[in-house]
Amino acid sequence: MQKRFNLQPGAIADLPRMQQTFEASVRQMCNRDYTEAQLDAWIGRATPSRWEELLTGDLQFLLAEEEATKALAGFTSINTQGYLHSMFVHPDYQRQGVATLLLNAAEAFARKHDAPSVHSEVSLTAQPFFTAKGYHIIKEQTVNIHPESLQNAVMEKQL
Repeated sequence: MQKRFNLQPGAIADLPRMQQTFEASVRQMCNRDYTEAQLDAWIGRATPSRWEELLTGDLQFLLAEEEATKALAGFTSINTQGYLHSMFVHPDYQRQGVATLLLNAAEAFARKHDAPSVHSEVSLTAQPFFTAKGYHIIKEQTVNIHPESLQNAVMEKQL
């Protein structure tokens, strides 16, 4: 039986399960492309105060919950200018259409706000997904997260 997912806006009360989803996604899905030290640095940046700052800023957070269990399958965040800040899918929900559902909703949000494109800093792990969805690499870059450096790419899709 195929699982069904519902989208809802993110709220401060969702922070603990968003953090858990983020950490599980980064640790279990990105470990082929980044070292343990790089993953630790990436995860270490996501403090509770940083999450709260993001949730109360200009980003719209969208959460995908499994309909039957209400478990958080994944989440994304985007602003009205089309900057896709985050997209993380829990490892238990990979390859079930969650990222596509979230990306489609984020793109619809950007269109609604007349953004000409959606752009994001995309991990090495997620680049094939974004390429398959019509995104193109604008530039490859190295991001410094003390004391580590991580490779990613700025990717964009015209709407």
